[in-house]
Amino acid sequence: MSTNRTCCICGYENIDPRDVNIHSNVREFAAEKFPVWRCGGCKSIHSRDEVDLDKYYERYPFFAQKLDWVLSGGYRRLLGRLKSAGLRRTDRIIDYGCGSGLLVKYLCRAGYNAVGYDPYSKEHGDPAVLESQYDVLIAQDVIEHAADPREALKMLGSLVTPEGLIAIGTPNAAGIDFSHAAHIHPLHQPYHRHIFAFDALERLVTDELGWSLHKYHDTPYTNMPIISLPFIHHYMRAQDNTIDVLFDRLTSVKLWLNPKTYFMLIFGYFMCDDADIVAVFKAHGPR
Repeated sequence: MSTNRTCCICGYENIDPRDVNIHSNVREFAAEKFPVWRCGGCKSIHSRDEVDLDKYYERYPFFAQKLDWVLSGGYRRLLGRLKSAGLRRTDRIIDYGCGSGLLVKYLCRAGYNAVGYDPYSKEHGDPAVLESQYDVLIAQDVIEHAADPREALKMLGSLVTPEGLIAIGTPNAAGIDFSHAAHIHPLHQPYHRHIFAFDALERLVTDELGWSLHKYHDTPYTNMPIISLPFIHHYMRAQDNTIDVLFDRLTSVKLWLNPKTYFMLIFGYFMCDDADIVAVFKAHGPR
C-alpha cells in the first residue's frame, strides 16, 4: 500500500517517499531517532511525525548560552550583513524567536533599538511586542521550527513596515546530505519540522508574499576565522557530537594532540560546507 505525502511547502505529492531515521543532536535525546523525508519536487526536508516539542524544549541546551566573545564575534558579523543590506541606526528591530535574548542584548549595547520575542522564553514571551510593526525583522533559526511554515512566513511579514527588511537564517535543505556526519546538526531533530530548500523559500515568498531577495549569504554568520564551523564540528566529534559539547568544559588531551585540530583552526574557515544560509528580503518595494 502506497503512502502519499503532500509537501506543505510546494504542494508536490510524493508517492512513497523514503524515510531516513536521524538521531537527535541533543545529548538528553541522542538515543532517539526521528524519521525525516525529502520532497521530490522542491527538495525540502520534512519531519514525518508530530512530537511534543514542549517536552524537548524543557532543557534545551541553547538556553544556557552566554554572550561571550565567540558569540559576540558572530553577532558582529551578522550586524555587518544587516548594515550592508540597509539597516539604519534609527530602525526599529525585532528578533523573532530570540531565545534568551542575547542578540537583542548585543544590538542594544551597540546602540540599536531592538526588542525580542520567543514563545518559549519567560523574559521575552510577551506577545504585546507583536502588536507593533518594525523596520527590520530578524528570524534566525525560526521558520524550520514552525509546524506550518507558510503561515509562519506570513506572520513574520505582518510584523514589518511596507519597506521593511526580513533577515532569515535557516538551513538550506538542498545542501543537506543525509549521509554527511556534520549534517546531523542542520537537521537538528526533533526541533526542525520543515527545512526549506532555498529555491523553494525564495519562490514562496516572492510569488505569495510579494517579497524580493535583497542580499544572500551562502554561509552562516557563525562561520568565523579560527572558530569556524568546520572546527566546531571537529570539536564536537571529539566528544559525543551533540550540541551540548559547546557548553561543556572540554579538556580532551586527544583533541589537542590531534594535528587535524590545528589544521581546522587555521584553514577551517575556508572549508565551510555548512547547510545554513542567511537571506535578507525586502517586504515591499524600494527602501
